[in-house]
Amino acid sequence: MAFALPRIDTASARYPWYVLGSVCVGMVMGTFDFGALNAAYPTLAAAFDAPAAVISWVGIAYSLTSASLLAVFGRLADLVGRKRVYLLGFVVYLVGAVAASLAPGLSWLIAARALCGVGSAMLVANSIAIIGAHVPAHRRGMAIGAVETAVAVGLALGPVAGGMLAERLGWRAIFLGSWPAGLLGLLVGLIVLRETPRSGPRERFDFLGAGLFATGVVALLLGLTLGSTTGWTTPRVLAAFLAAALLLPTFVVVERRVKHPMIALSLFRHPVFAAANVAKVCCYASFMSATFLAPFYLQEVLGLAPGQVGVALAPVPIALSVSALGMGALSDRVGTRRLCVAGLLLGAIGAVLLARLAPEGGYAAAFVSLLVLVFGMGTFIAPNDSAIIGAAPRHQLGVASGILALTRSLGMILGLAIAGTVFSARQAYYLASGAGSAAAFLAAFHDVFKVVLGLCLLGVALSLVGGPRRAAGPAHAHE
Repeated sequence: MAFALPRIDTASARYPWYVLGSVCVGMVMGTFDFGALNAAYPTLAAAFDAPAAVISWVGIAYSLTSASLLAVFGRLADLVGRKRVYLLGFVVYLVGAVAASLAPGLSWLIAARALCGVGSAMLVANSIAIIGAHVPAHRRGMAIGAVETAVAVGLALGPVAGGMLAERLGWRAIFLGSWPAGLLGLLVGLIVLRETPRSGPRERFDFLGAGLFATGVVALLLGLTLGSTTGWTTPRVLAAFLAAALLLPTFVVVERRVKHPMIALSLFRHPVFAAANVAKVCCYASFMSATFLAPFYLQEVLGLAPGQVGVALAPVPIALSVSALGMGALSDRVGTRRLCVAGLLLGAIGAVLLARLAPEGGYAAAFVSLLVLVFGMGTFIAPNDSAIIGAAPRHQLGVASGILALTRSLGMILGLAIAGTVFSARQAYYLASGAGSAAAFLAAFHDVFKVVLGLCLLGVALSLVGGPRRAAGPAHAHE
């Protein structure tokens, strides 16, 4: 007797929520693995007898590969089917995880993590597009908030589980930790998701545009990553930025001339789509600057032990997930514009508080200041994502979802670059001016959050572009 998967009634009112659950499982898997790896870098460094700068390429390979292919796989899914690309992403990711667990050397491990990055791009590029295609427009904000909550759950569980797996079973077990969620996500996706036929004439995939875009994004992100750690004038960094400066404009020229471009540049003529994506970069740059520097403040200024720092920062992903879920649902009723503006204004208040932190305030002052900023970011994220998807045409949901995910990655990498570069430069300036090490640290810390304040205010201005944004945008449900 042949085995048959259960069938889900796609006409049921519950079907969109089954789809949402399927996507959330995939998001937990991807972010769990990322968080678990972060906790295992010291273990990997010891296992391969490699310095931290070399071990970091295990993470860099994953991030660069994933970010550069997000829009590519989003476009491919628009052409060949979102379910097909999404489920294949699980397969590629899990194969990469097995390859990583079997790595005989560091080069193998880096290549395996790059393969995981390919699978991640296939999953992430389609997650919001699948929601946009199946969840009614008046529930889209809540659904996107649920996805952000799933991301936060994965990030919160990853470091704890990764540390335990590395300690008890060895570093190889870390990469197999994503298998249960991955297999569950693949099975649920096979049962729940339905492939939707493409409407309109068949289009060809733009291989030249995809190649130019992917390599240009890799060059840009590589320059930002290396620049913040090795210096902005090193030959490798300058070469990366030069390559990006050549490849990305060439990509734009090609896209203007081909019949079926990889990214329809007309998307960016929509004021809400363009402004909301740039505002998203500002949001994630602000968030990453804060979460990168907060542990240093707690340890260097307040004297907390490393274990205490981890406990002290545990509420951060919880605050992000709670605010994203709640404000995503609220945006379905009141529209997205006001919540985007309110979120970034709250982030700006948090940045002001962080720019005025004093050691006398202790942990309570630092915690409240960081919580205000993070809650503001969570208030912004889901409504802004909903606005982006609502502004995209139905047949371009995949590439729009890929661009949305790319701006998140760009913002995170840019935030790390800003925090590291501004802090190092300002600390060196204050030390050269005769300030003591503690005073120089605190002054440089304050200066970073003055930059974060500027990013938040820029995001506020961008969130005002395009007039009121109601939830009743294009209803992509049951595409």
